Amino acid sequence: MSTITQQNKVTKLTASPALQEAHTRAGAQQDFTYDCMLSELEAIIAEAEVRLAEEDAA
Repeated sequence: MSTITQQNKVTKLTASPALQEAHTRAGAQQDFTYDCMLSELEAIIAEAEVRLAEEDAA
């Protein structure tokens, strides 16, 4: 995955400033950050599984 593709993906996962402010006011900024990191890790794992399957098929 190219750096630009990764940056676009992260941009899509990032909440709007208004939503971030609402989370911060509610004291949930830490949860928001954790959820984003978890989503990124799940995407990395899924991509790795696809690559492994492609290598096994080759």
